[in-house]
Amino acid sequence: MTAYLRCPAPNCSHHTYISTTRAAAEEITDHLVDKHQLPEVSASYQAQMLLPIHGPQPAA
Repeated sequence: MTAYLRCPAPNCSHHTYISTTRAAAEEITDHLVDKHQLPEVSASYQAQMLLPIHGPQPAA
């Protein structure tokens, strides 16, 4: 079983595995800013609100 965070943007399959919650949230924040052009404050808020998904590895 693996814990990961998935991008909250519709139709986006980007995900990051959790080594530490902070690192995973920062990686999702960077993804939201770079790929979805969210302002950093909004992206950071969205990333902090995500709950870890526990289960089998997501499809690539």
